[in-house]
Amino acid sequence: MQGMFAALVLLTVAGCANVNYDRTEPGAFKGEVAVVWLKGTGPSGDGTFVYVPTPQRPLTFTRPKGKTAGQTITPPMMYTDGGSVPGLARAFRGLTPWNYGPAYIVHDWVFMARQCLNTGATDATYTDLAPLTFQDSAEIIAESIKALEVSKRVNARDISGAAVTFAVTSPFSKARWSARECREVSPEHRKMALEAVGRAPEIGDESRARMLVLPDGERRPANAVVVAVTTFD
Repeated sequence: MQGMFAALVLLTVAGCANVNYDRTEPGAFKGEVAVVWLKGTGPSGDGTFVYVPTPQRPLTFTRPKGKTAGQTITPPMMYTDGGSVPGLARAFRGLTPWNYGPAYIVHDWVFMARQCLNTGATDATYTDLAPLTFQDSAEIIAESIKALEVSKRVNARDISGAAVTFAVTSPFSKARWSARECREVSPEHRKMALEAVGRAPEIGDESRARMLVLPDGERRPANAVVVAVTTFD
């Protein structure tokens, strides 16, 4: 663990943004997070995760007072796996797949919007976030993790918040920020994800095995199943 931390520090020394996590003010979350797993759709055949906003209460993150760029961020349906957070940061305590799910989703969306803008996208969905800089993206994940700490969704004593914030300032993240790609959810995956929303994930071994319980009690593998739901007041 000490070796990993040292590597992380070295990685961020050459970073392209600077955020003091301890002095960061928390933002605020509202709405609901729903993440759907699509069986066999990933590059390796394992699956793909899709964030599906609730129409009446989509996940919304509001930045602290004084932050004018991207003051309110409401991600649309999108692929998400914490991909905009370098894998090195996930080795630290507290970084189970969805502990920081809402923060990852907001950060993933900020990155996706930038990457789509880099391809020339002109839709307001993306252009509304055009003023955001790479520095803003790092500040946003710090603000969103702080929001999870304040709401007691994660343990503030974990090193993870600071580690993730440091990691997203790295040259690796900067390169992804500059990438020219715009991977929107395909019509097929959108249909699968929408059909899955509303099915409560089963608790226990069946949930980990991605099993779906039908109304008649039959259990069978699901092609798309809700794997994470978090609700904010």
